[in-house]
Amino acid sequence: MLEAAATDSKRSCARGGQAGSRSHPRAMDPISQMVRIMMWRLGGDIRDGTNQWAPFASQEEWGLVVWLMKNVGQTSMDEFLKLPAVIDALPTGPNWECEIVTAPGDQCGEDGEIVGEDMELWYRDPVECIKELLSNPAFKDSISYVPEHVYTSSDSDDRIYDEMWTGDWWWDTQTKLPDGTAIAPLILASNKMQLSQFQGDKKAWPVYLTLGNISKEIRRCPSAHATVLLGYLPVPKLSCYSDATRSLAGYRLFHYCMGKILASLVEAGKTGVEMVCADSFVRLIYPILAAYVADYPEQCLVSCCMENRCLRCTVDPNDRGDPTPSPDRDVPSTLETFYAHEHGCEPEKFTNDGIRAIYEPFWCNLPHCNILLHKGFFKDHIVKWCTSLIGKDELDARFKAMSGYPGLRHFSKGISSISQWMGTEHREMQRVFLGVIAGSVDQDVLTVVRLQMQTSTTLAALKACLATFHRFKDVFIKYEIRKHFNIPKIHALLHYFASIQALGSNDGYNSESPEWLHIDFAKDAFCASNKKDYHEQMTLWLQRCEAMWQREAYITWLNAQQQAAAEQLGNTSNPNDPNDPNDPNDSDDSDDLDANDRANAYDTSGMALVSYRVAKAPPLRGVTAQRLIEHFGATKFIPALTSFLQQQQSYPLLPNMSNRFDLYKQIIITLPPNTFLSSQKIFNRIRTSPAVPPRGRKQGLPGVFDTALIIDDPMEYRSRSGLAGLRVAQVRVIFLLPPYFGAYPHPLAYVEWFTSLGAPDPQTGMYVINRSTRQHQPNGAVISTARIVRSCHLMGQFGNTITKGWTTDNVLERAKNFYLNPYIHVDTFTTVNIN
Repeated sequence: MLEAAATDSKRSCARGGQAGSRSHPRAMDPISQMVRIMMWRLGGDIRDGTNQWAPFASQEEWGLVVWLMKNVGQTSMDEFLKLPAVIDALPTGPNWECEIVTAPGDQCGEDGEIVGEDMELWYRDPVECIKELLSNPAFKDSISYVPEHVYTSSDSDDRIYDEMWTGDWWWDTQTKLPDGTAIAPLILASNKMQLSQFQGDKKAWPVYLTLGNISKEIRRCPSAHATVLLGYLPVPKLSCYSDATRSLAGYRLFHYCMGKILASLVEAGKTGVEMVCADSFVRLIYPILAAYVADYPEQCLVSCCMENRCLRCTVDPNDRGDPTPSPDRDVPSTLETFYAHEHGCEPEKFTNDGIRAIYEPFWCNLPHCNILLHKGFFKDHIVKWCTSLIGKDELDARFKAMSGYPGLRHFSKGISSISQWMGTEHREMQRVFLGVIAGSVDQDVLTVVRLQMQTSTTLAALKACLATFHRFKDVFIKYEIRKHFNIPKIHALLHYFASIQALGSNDGYNSESPEWLHIDFAKDAFCASNKKDYHEQMTLWLQRCEAMWQREAYITWLNAQQQAAAEQLGNTSNPNDPNDPNDPNDSDDSDDLDANDRANAYDTSGMALVSYRVAKAPPLRGVTAQRLIEHFGATKFIPALTSFLQQQQSYPLLPNMSNRFDLYKQIIITLPPNTFLSSQKIFNRIRTSPAVPPRGRKQGLPGVFDTALIIDDPMEYRSRSGLAGLRVAQVRVIFLLPPYFGAYPHPLAYVEWFTSLGAPDPQTGMYVINRSTRQHQPNGAVISTARIVRSCHLMGQFGNTITKGWTTDNVLERAKNFYLNPYIHVDTFTTVNIN
């Protein structure tokens, strides 16, 4: 066995140790190497002097075409520049095919003949789509071809389940294949959706394909184009069937169409296909279906079972509320049951397992296929139950009064009025839900809800949470919210352990990604059509978009090759791009944050504490001390600055009310990558913006003064982890020290302290703090921005009933006690609870 230390930061130990990994011994070297893969795909050579923007004349013309594709309808674009001939000359993805599928029906028409229904099935060859993804050089550093067992350290037995290649399914499946081969684990996703918004019944049923070889961080990013549209399933009315048979006919039609789409995978999964990969090597690839992402009804459709049954095991419907394991469903026995039922037998297993009479499911002939399905149950049950306990109006009022945080959605009208829930809304609710219901339900209910809020990092912790849920779930029966817990999604939690062990962490398979893909692959494509015979127009529009995306990837790759060649020749000049694509500043204010305006803060020992970014120049200049008091709420600014200057012992002048100060509106704190999230750095934005009064028809804006965790004890902060040495404060002013006071290496901040962190609240598990005062006045201080570690979110303690008059704009001023919310971000949660 090969022992190696994993260098990827995502595979490193959560506490900073070096991870160990063991690669599968049967996944050997590739067959050969294909030189200059991008040229192989697109033709040409950078050395022949060909215009890299061809067939366009220049970079400006190329930029115009990109803009037109994104912002102008297909017909208008064709008329404007007659571009189709040019765009269609670009290399594109796999071709689209259309097949007419006929549903024979069981109803007779007026002529006495059986009525049928014809429909179009649009699809592409999945093997060609896989080749397209694997050969994309943009994914070169984000692709794995070998399954691994990854550990928290080289001498530890503690497994890390992260990417798909760290799970057991890939490892076990690799053992069944010949030596020297590689697997392309297919992840499919589908979701029926409405296209027409105000009239009509236009619908689409897109099917998406991505690969487990590609890092989930890339797969989740729509702009990376790591997921391709595989086809559009027909959405017929099936009026040619009777009411009794229409539902089953729809199920069979789905499996027939999916079987047509995936037909090429049968032979490819048995013998393998040679493919050129992103690293320019040729490998023998076995494309195998591994996972299917869908909502619960569609999962039942895929697995051929009734919606009151478990998708993974044969548990009795009346026993789903108990944490009792049952035998798993398996493909061979299910197919045997199908065969027996189709040939006139009535096997007991068919009824007991809740199987539908779909005799040829699309997965029946796919090699090594044992699909795992994914979906959660937060909104459908937990929120519904808590709403029944608290009351709709009270719950809405609490969401309306939730304090702000950069990037947090404010439910200004509550949650009861939201008719369409998507993954984004679920996630935003979960970030604050425990603080919303705290105080209005008893401790047993809070214990149950905390289960849904946590992001467990080990299977042991996840099992403990599930055991806690089952131990306390009867509280909902006590309050007459539920009569039983025979709910499929609650039972499905038992299978999360096996799912994570098989395919890695579940964040790589959430249903939010297909919802984002609907925008590009369905909604925008439909809007670009004339709404008649729209599927054909949508596929043509998408093919042109793919041509543009491929050319963009080619230009990016080409520029990288030219830069590398220049550096090899000794020309290492590489000016910074002024347009930082990872700029975390999403504010609409006038701050101009630049990549060069960074600062690393050091303590007296020279150890770096934090890294931050501010604008090139303060946008608010010459602000008087009086305005700081009146508009920024910095009531103790002058005494606090006086105390700070006296402590420095090198500033002879002291401030007074006539002094003026230059202010920043925000500061960006740069945090290191979190191994539970991604390999990218994390940016925290802390805002200090005064209220803007209304002007004419424009409404005024409330002031925003965020809270942050600040170093209170540098020695304890360096020597320990988590929240040690930190204290919460509200940041009201970020300013430069005027030069007549002397020079200071960093901007300063006026903050108002909260009380120190004690023991977590036993009911909620969150820290409870309140404002610190001196002689009944705010405890203000001026500190260096070097001490600001990260932003944090405080939630007012609402109690049994929320106080009237509390709003999102004033809750930080009016509430007496606050919860320090660890669930606002996964990075915050891991810092508070794991370190």
